[in-house]
Amino acid sequence: MTDLPRPILTGVLAFGILAGVAGCGAQHTDTAMSSSTITPTTPATSRTLDPEDCVAQAPQGTIDRGAHNLSFGKGFLRVAIGPTDTTTPAPTGTPAQGITCYEFAKWGPVRPDVPPDSLLFVFKGAGIDGAQIEFLVGELTGGVLPPIGTVRPRVGPLTGPINAQVGVSAEGTYHHSPVCALTITAMSAERAAGSFSCPSAALTDANPLAPDDDVSYDADESSTVPPPPGAPAVPPAVSLTGWFDLRP
Repeated sequence: MTDLPRPILTGVLAFGILAGVAGCGAQHTDTAMSSSTITPTTPATSRTLDPEDCVAQAPQGTIDRGAHNLSFGKGFLRVAIGPTDTTTPAPTGTPAQGITCYEFAKWGPVRPDVPPDSLLFVFKGAGIDGAQIEFLVGELTGGVLPPIGTVRPRVGPLTGPINAQVGVSAEGTYHHSPVCALTITAMSAERAAGSFSCPSAALTDANPLAPDDDVSYDADESSTVPPPPGAPAVPPAVSLTGWFDLRP
């Protein structure tokens, strides 16, 4: 899956887009809808949590493979940023071997539809901190066409992870991966939840979460904030692991 052009992402963040998503069929997990409530988080605020909070299991719920009536106004995403398999490990004694866990609140349009064929969930912290998860609608619906007359194609349950793009902006730097494993555990009008894993996310100058980011058009500018003198260099690649939970 290739990156969407930056103008499309910026347009989505600025104005939001309403679009219908075709599909059909619904899947119910064996586990009933979790009774846990979403942890309240102050909008536009980043929280640093214990790394264990970023590897918790995402809530279970109904998975509607038709992607009907998706609209979410509250929730959060937690993401652990850590070294990749090829990154030099952090010195002994640092928390969780250099892993930092962040929480960002749901942000932007309540409808995740991005024409012609994507779903985008955006989360925001203070400043330009935040995260976004994007995947093709066809990954959820199974690529099934809309009903034609009385014929209503159906697909089976979603039993494995799908591919997604994940981008995270933290402390002035943006890392992005177009190849992440996203396990959807709930996707319906009542709840959206899932967990993701990106073995390697590359440091990227263009940050779609920065409102004045024009890096794609001006190579002399960058939305990435350089580290202060004496601070460790930003790694060219990191791993991203986490989960999200959204409600209407």
